[in-house]
Amino acid sequence: MNGYLIARKIVQVVVLVLLMAVFIFIVFRLMPGNPAELFVRDLKGRAVTKAQITALEQQLGLYGGKWSLTDFLIYMRDMFTFNFGMDYYQQASVWGLIERAMPYTLLLLGSAAILSFVVGLPLGIEATWWRGRKKEAVAVTSSLVLNSIPFFVLAIILLLYLTIAVRLFPIRSTFPYSYFLQPSLPHVAAIIRDIALPLIVLLVVEAAGHLLTMRAAMISVLGEDFIQTARAKGVSEHSIMFHHAARNAMIPVSTRMALEFALLTSGAVIVGIIFSWPGIGPLIYQATLQEDYPFAEGAFFVISLIVILAYSVIDFVHAWLDPRISL
Repeated sequence: MNGYLIARKIVQVVVLVLLMAVFIFIVFRLMPGNPAELFVRDLKGRAVTKAQITALEQQLGLYGGKWSLTDFLIYMRDMFTFNFGMDYYQQASVWGLIERAMPYTLLLLGSAAILSFVVGLPLGIEATWWRGRKKEAVAVTSSLVLNSIPFFVLAIILLLYLTIAVRLFPIRSTFPYSYFLQPSLPHVAAIIRDIALPLIVLLVVEAAGHLLTMRAAMISVLGEDFIQTARAKGVSEHSIMFHHAARNAMIPVSTRMALEFALLTSGAVIVGIIFSWPGIGPLIYQATLQEDYPFAEGAFFVISLIVILAYSVIDFVHAWLDPRISL
């Protein structure tokens, strides 16, 4: 992995982020309504003059309309300086709202990604070890069923049963933002209690997918010539399975992780809405219902940026796992 390849990857990321910003610009300009008119529409009966709307358009950067070059340049400047403007309804900085919600979202998303990897991969290796036995059939069948369940369906089932019928978990998260700033044992316990159900939903679906992918990759690798050579040299089956085959099987698994990260991110947003997890999900939901374009634009930009960076990290992981792979 030399400096040229790293520089090339950085340029690719920058170009991808630029294209993503342009795509968001186009999508939101295709939506109906003028942001200034949508903003004053909520001023319940107040008389608003044309001059006030024009002044508000200038304040929002809409000097020549939604499709003007001036609007586009201001938009690009604001996106890359994280100056997303003011939220229409809460009258607060959009970046401030996102910054306050992101620790909740990243905690849920990061925990689900790491734990699903830690749980799914060893189970996939074990399922390969159980090949031809009843244990393998049970593991594969269960994983197929669980991985095919949409996040929101499993979330609703667990919400109805474990929070309303059985009352084992709270219906919504109640711990304040200060718990992140002042961690202590009671605070950590409260966070674990509130994050348990949304985390279980994401963990179950993703871990099942990792199990299936790891098992398929392991079966493919076990047929390679170098595995037969290791067996001929007298290497133990346990060492072949967990050291020789597992490392090579990690390459397609890490590819799946990159592809699934976007799905996991959207799942974290949807599950956050269902369980009222105080992350960015409920805020996006409210912004969509209220046509709050500044917040929705900023939130989608930040989420897309996280996904692009995650994809880029996976490329470096590929190069580390197999030096033959070029970035």
